[in-house]
Amino acid sequence: MKRIVVFAVMAGLLGVLAAGSFLKSAAFRALEPEARRAVALVAKSREVKPRLARYPGWTAGAERADDQVWHVWFEREDEWLGEAYVDLDTKRVHDVYLPVDPTPAERARALPRLRKLLAHDAEVQALLEDPAAWEEEVRFDKWEDAWFVYYWRGEDAVGVRIGQDGGRYYVDEVFDPLALEAERRRRHDQDRAVRVAYGDAAVGQRLEPFDDWTAYAEPLDAGRWAVDFAAGGKTVLSVLVDLPGGRVLAVEAP
Repeated sequence: MKRIVVFAVMAGLLGVLAAGSFLKSAAFRALEPEARRAVALVAKSREVKPRLARYPGWTAGAERADDQVWHVWFEREDEWLGEAYVDLDTKRVHDVYLPVDPTPAERARALPRLRKLLAHDAEVQALLEDPAAWEEEVRFDKWEDAWFVYYWRGEDAVGVRIGQDGGRYYVDEVFDPLALEAERRRRHDQDRAVRVAYGDAAVGQRLEPFDDWTAYAEPLDAGRWAVDFAAGGKTVLSVLVDLPGGRVLAVEAP
């Protein structure tokens, strides 16, 4: 039997707090009067209030953007949730960007439409050949505002990015998720190699004279990476990093 795997985020179902929770807190009262007014106007607006209800424990901050226009942002612990702008004169809230995951009901309505779309997509069906032989995984990426459907069969994989336009779904991209995962791992290792190199005391000391430097990292062999630091259009420091060991093996200046 085909097994369906669906990742559902249950935000908003358990412990949903009223929009006024932060607005009654000491942190809110500590804001300056106009900042408090900006946060309250945005948080209680028709577009923002239902979205914030899905993020229990949210907090907010605000700063003046232009005259009476204020920039308001929302967070929860270390997670950035989104932002909006409000004109204190007109009370108009605009440029709202506060993405949310679909509710279970919204997801349930979307899944049949997604599957129908993919069942009639020639490229996807040609890759699957026998759809019943594949496992299916469905995810929604709120930051990209897109659905992702993955098919897995042994060591084979097919990924589909599904976009939305005015309530209409369309196949935006068909890709190899294994290749994408390999690229993500490479970027992760690349970033870590730079962090290991820069974290070395000798490297940090030698980079102090340079205000605007850029780092480049390339894999070598046996888990070693070459990290070059450049400034002013030329390499100022080359570092050999042992990534598995998390240590710097050599530091050279041209």
